[in-house]
This record gives sequence, structure tokens and C-alpha cells, in this order.
Amino acid sequence: MNRFKSWLPSLFISYPEPHPDPPVSVNWFPNRRCNYECAFCFHTTKNTFILPIDKAKLALRLLSEAGMKKLNISGGEPFLNPKHIGEIFKFCKEELKLEATSVVCNGSKVTEKWLNEYGQYLDVMAISCDSFNSDTNEKQGRRENGKGDNHIGKVQDVAALCKRHGIRVKINSVITINNWQEDMNDHISEIDPFRWKVFQVLLLDGENTGAETGSLRDARNLIITTEQFQSFLERHKSQPSLVAEDNEAMKDSYLNLDEEMRYEGWKKPGRSILDVGVAEALRDSGFDYKTFIDRGGIYDWGRTAQPPIVDW
Repeated sequence: MNRFKSWLPSLFISYPEPHPDPPVSVNWFPNRRCNYECAFCFHTTKNTFILPIDKAKLALRLLSEAGMKKLNISGGEPFLNPKHIGEIFKFCKEELKLEATSVVCNGSKVTEKWLNEYGQYLDVMAISCDSFNSDTNEKQGRRENGKGDNHIGKVQDVAALCKRHGIRVKINSVITINNWQEDMNDHISEIDPFRWKVFQVLLLDGENTGAETGSLRDARNLIITTEQFQSFLERHKSQPSLVAEDNEAMKDSYLNLDEEMRYEGWKKPGRSILDVGVAEALRDSGFDYKTFIDRGGIYDWGRTAQPPIVDW
């Protein structure tokens, strides 16, 4: 009887309720290392840690079981670790059967060889491009080896390559004091992305607000007013692919996972999915599902064409 009493109270332990909002779309930053030096970047290099692929797959399986439909990989520059992300995309498509996989990159390290091997597992490639003016790219830090003009050519070449492989092309642009007056209409029309994401430059303490906040970058001289951002949007309102995000729309509307599979609640890492599970980790995220929906977080994110057959 005493033994019975010893475990009886455990029946009445109060466990936390599951998080009400499923992690439908997840952004994972497997590594922050980058070959560009964008002055506004708020994912600056702090370590070179990369989660072993078996642990990464375990965490992704847990996310899939919790409701993840789309995985986006960003950085840093993801294509500095091409095989790693390729195997992750393959796993997501073949094993997890995710609806969509996507990657955000600067285009400089994308190769046709990688696309031949892994392109069939990728639905969307987002290429970061803030300007079609070489001098502006220099100011933004959006260049490799000190040459902003190389970036523009790479964006155009990679976009064409992706379309040949049946991968949908997205363009991401960060609008700052350097480019808010630019007219990109002709270039965007030529690339013809299915989605053009336009972000207002964002400041985050500890990332891009100067040494006094422990930041590796200082983007305070790049900020623009709401009126300047709206002026840029007005100039490009004829672009059917345009999707705008100001600072308010970005806050709390993304589920961001860092290198250790920890949700970043307004850029402050919580507990790892691998330690506490998805539901508990979500409590640290600060995620607002309604804001995610309101900013258009769910859209037609699958492929529209089949990848070509590669004759080896």
C-alpha cells in the first residue's frame, strides 16, 4: 500500500499545455559564416559551430511531427557548406515529405554541379540583391573580394540557372539610406521572380548597433524613415511579385532557429529542441502566429515545374 501511495501523486502532476501554434514555416540558420560583409547584417559571425547532421535530422523530424510544412535555410551564407545543406534538403523531401524547402543566399557560391545533384530537393531559392548599382553594393557591403559589380552578374546568372532546374526564384532586398531612392523596376522585371521580398533595414541590439551593445556591426547610419520606405514601395507598386515588410511586420512573425536548434525570441536564444522538445522550445520563441499570417507567411511555396532529368 505504501508503494502504491508513493507513485499515486505523480498522476496529478500538472504538465504544460502544448504550444497552440504549429511551427508551419521554420527558418534555420545552421551557420553564420559568410563571404560578404553586408553593413546592415544582424546575423553576424560569432562561431563556426555546425550541428552534426544526425542531430540536425532528429530536430527536423521533431519539427515535422509538430506540424512543420516548410523549411528555409539561411545564414551567413549557406552555400559555404554545400553538401551539408544539400543532404538536409534531400532528407526533408525524401524522408519528411515536406511541402517546401527554400534557401536564402547571396548567389556567389551556387554552382550548376550542386543544382544537378540537389536541385530536385529544393523548391525556392531566394537570392539577396539590394541594388543593381555597383557603387551601392559597395556601400552596402554586398560584394565579394571588394567588387560590387560581380554580385549583380551572379544574381542574374543564378536566377536563370534555377529556372532551368525548375526551382522558383525569389529576390530579397534590404532597403537602407543607400538604396531607398533607386528604381529597380526594369531589373526586377527582367529576372521575373515569383516573389520579391522588400525589407526595411532592421536594428537589433547585440548584432548591428555598435560596440556599446556588443555588436560586431553598426548599421545605425543606414536606417530610413517609414516615409522613405513607403516611397520605395510606391515606386515599385507595379511589380506583381512585391511583398513588403517593415520593422513591425518582421518582429515576432518568424520562427528562427539558431545553430543549436534554439528558437530566437527577438534574437535571444532559448532552449534547444533537442533538449526540451518542440512545444517547450516554442515557448521561448516570442512567435506570434497572427502576425505571421498577416504578413503573408503562408503562400504558394511549392514548385511549379519538375526538375530536368540529369544524364550522368
